[in-house]
Amino acid sequence: MPDTNFQVPFPESCALNKDRLCLPSHILSSSSSPHSDQEADYINYLPGYPAVCSSPDEIYEHLARELETPLLDELYEKLWLVGRRAGHHIDALHAQKVKGRTIIPVEDPRLHLIWDHSKVYIKPIPILLLNHEVWETCLSPVRPRSCEQNSVASFESATMAFHCSTAVGFLRSYSFLISHPLDLAIAQESYLIPQNIDWVQWSRFISHFRHVGDENVAGRYHYGQLRLSRLNWVVRVFRPMHAHNTWFYELPHWSISEFMVNFTLPIAFIFATISLVLSSMQVALSIPVDVLWFEEPGNYQQAMGRAFWMFSIMVVLLWALVSLLLLGIPLLSLGWQFSWGYRHRKQVNVQGSYGSREP
Repeated sequence: MPDTNFQVPFPESCALNKDRLCLPSHILSSSSSPHSDQEADYINYLPGYPAVCSSPDEIYEHLARELETPLLDELYEKLWLVGRRAGHHIDALHAQKVKGRTIIPVEDPRLHLIWDHSKVYIKPIPILLLNHEVWETCLSPVRPRSCEQNSVASFESATMAFHCSTAVGFLRSYSFLISHPLDLAIAQESYLIPQNIDWVQWSRFISHFRHVGDENVAGRYHYGQLRLSRLNWVVRVFRPMHAHNTWFYELPHWSISEFMVNFTLPIAFIFATISLVLSSMQVALSIPVDVLWFEEPGNYQQAMGRAFWMFSIMVVLLWALVSLLLLGIPLLSLGWQFSWGYRHRKQVNVQGSYGSREP
C-alpha cells in the first residue's frame, strides 16, 4: 500500500527549480489548475529533460536510469568488504582536491562516489530532483493526481516501482559533498550543479537532507564513497548478475599502452629485487666456510671474502625486512578494516526522517 504519510523532503519555497509541470499524468486541483492565459508558464516534460514527456512508463524508466544502482543493490550484503557502512563517510569536494583526486562528472549512477587512486566519480544532480512538483508528481509513493483517468493505474504502478528513497539518498550524499562555499564553487566548476544557484539557496535546500537517517535512504547510500579496486575484486569473487563484466566493476584501462605503463614499473621492480637477492645468495654460497671462520694472518683476500659474505647476508636480510613491511603493513591494515566492517555490517545510522525539518 502506498504510504499516505509521504511528505516531500523540502518545502516548495526552497526548491531550486521553479518550473511548473503540466504532464498528462499530473492532475492539478481546481485551485492550482492553469488558466488559458497562464499555460505558457507550464511545461509538459520533466525539468531538464525535454525528451521525457507524457508516458508514465517513460518517466519511470528515466528515473530508474538516472538514479537506480541495481549492481550495488545486489552486492549490498557484501559491501562491508569494500567500505565502511557509514552514509556520512563522504569527503567534501575541497577535501577530494586536497587528497589529489580529480573530480570526474559521470551520468552513470553506479559510478557515483566511486574513487580510484587519483580520481573520484560523481554524478551531477539531475535538475528534476530540484523541483518540488516532480517530487509530488513522480517521486511520491502516493498515487499521483491525474487528469486522464485511464492513466492513473499505469502511472501508479510505474512510480511505485521506483522508490523515492534512492533520490533521498542521492541528495543526502550531496549534503556531504557540498558543505562549504568553496565546495559549491568546485561543484559548479565541475558541472555538478547549475551555475545559477548561490550559497544561500543551496544551504536552505540541502539542509533538509543532511540529517536524514539510513532508514529513509536506499541501501546503496548506507555506504559513502567506495574504492573501485575493491569493487573489482568483489565482482570477480561473487559474479553478480547485474555486472557488465565478470572481472571489473568498471574497466580501469581503455588501451594496451595504458595497461603496459601501469604494470611495467611494478614488474621491473620485482624482477630487479629478485635478481639482487639471488646475486647476493650466489656470492654468499661461493665463499668456502673455512675462509669465514679460520683467519690466516696477512691474508687480505680472506678478509675481503668475509666482508663480501657479510654484505651479501645483510642484503638478503634487508630484502626480507623490506618485503615484510611492504606486505605486512597493508595486510594488517586490510585485516583491521575487514574486521571493523564485519563488526559494523548491521549498524544502521538513525538520525531523523526527511521532511521533518522546518523551512
